[in-house]
Amino acid sequence: MKLFALTAAAIAAFAPAAFAMTEASILNDLDRAEVRQIVPGADLSNLTATQEAALATVIYGGDRQGEKGGHIRAILN
Repeated sequence: MKLFALTAAAIAAFAPAAFAMTEASILNDLDRAEVRQIVPGADLSNLTATQEAALATVIYGGDRQGEKGGHIRAILN
């Protein structure tokens, strides 16, 4: 339930900014590398702006590494 709440909050927080950004990516190369370090083999191709915003929230959030992996997997599935 906590994961769902975190994801919903991330979507709500970043959705307006995501719609304003049509070509720019929310995640930079370092962010993508961190996601792949936490979840090896993560497929980051064809992400929606909402997914990128949620991933950024997880990366910069205060959760422990083990918790971040679960959040990232939930966003990508």
